[in-house]
Amino acid sequence: MAENDLKIGVVGAGVMGSGHVEFLSQEIPGVSVVALAEPNESMRQAVLDRWNLKCRGFASLVEMLDEVDLDGVVIASPDRFHAESIRLCLSRRIPALCEKPLAQSLEDGEELFELAQQSLKDVGRPLVHLGFMRRFDPPFIEVKKLIESGELGAVLYVNASSRNVSSPGITSEELLTNIAIHDVDTLRWLLSDEWSDLTVLKGRSTSAAPEGLQDPIVLTGSTVNGVVIVADIFANNSYGYDVRCELTFEKGIVRVGIWGDVTVVKNHEHPAHPAFAFGENWMARFRQAYVSELLEWTGTLRGEASSSLATVEDGLRALQVLDWGH
Repeated sequence: MAENDLKIGVVGAGVMGSGHVEFLSQEIPGVSVVALAEPNESMRQAVLDRWNLKCRGFASLVEMLDEVDLDGVVIASPDRFHAESIRLCLSRRIPALCEKPLAQSLEDGEELFELAQQSLKDVGRPLVHLGFMRRFDPPFIEVKKLIESGELGAVLYVNASSRNVSSPGITSEELLTNIAIHDVDTLRWLLSDEWSDLTVLKGRSTSAAPEGLQDPIVLTGSTVNGVVIVADIFANNSYGYDVRCELTFEKGIVRVGIWGDVTVVKNHEHPAHPAFAFGENWMARFRQAYVSELLEWTGTLRGEASSSLATVEDGLRALQVLDWGH
């Protein structure tokens, strides 16, 4: 660890936590992972051993904050612990990047928003940002620039898919707060527009879904500026990780494919489409997005401004939109 390295603690040693430990320790300059909080000791040690890290391990975030002087915390624990972890970081004035969602209930989200607003007044800068990594994904950034250029006219309609291979233990509610929340935030950011309504359609469930789980679901909605949106959410598709988005413009179609390929259809021409292998989860597909997000977040710890990181207000807005579908 270099003398001037930022000292970062990570909460969680699952898929997301181990990913953040890897990215922070291997991809982000001027940063050292100095602590990992994870109640499962074998999982915690496996992550540290994988990347040959000698940092301290703790059973909880409380213990980690009590024992280690940190410049920031990445919260990558299961969704149900997010609200509690954010409250704790705010109470100790520790900057945090928390994976989405902000919370699992709108009530908790509203409380956290108020706490974050008060901390902003007290500290003078935002202490909490949300991990909506698609805002940092190069293909989505490319599409956003195309929208803003006006080259293809206005966006009229969006069709999106977010499909996991499997989602052990997920609930019907979490199809919204864990998976669909990405589409809600991404399209709000991509279109620079606000959702005006949202409906959740439920039909036949896959046989791969545990009993009682409604999977898949379809979201339909529109924005203030009249863009119609249809998005399907599938937690147990069994065939491969699959995130796609197609935008219909006045003068063409733009597609973000399963491996981040961007296809622009215009002037009666459709470019050749390369073949891609499906992945098992989101980590490979969005690796660059996670790294870019962490680069920008650690920059804020050094006093740099951020224009892309999602805020607590963004996290609350996503929960408010999803609440319409209940």
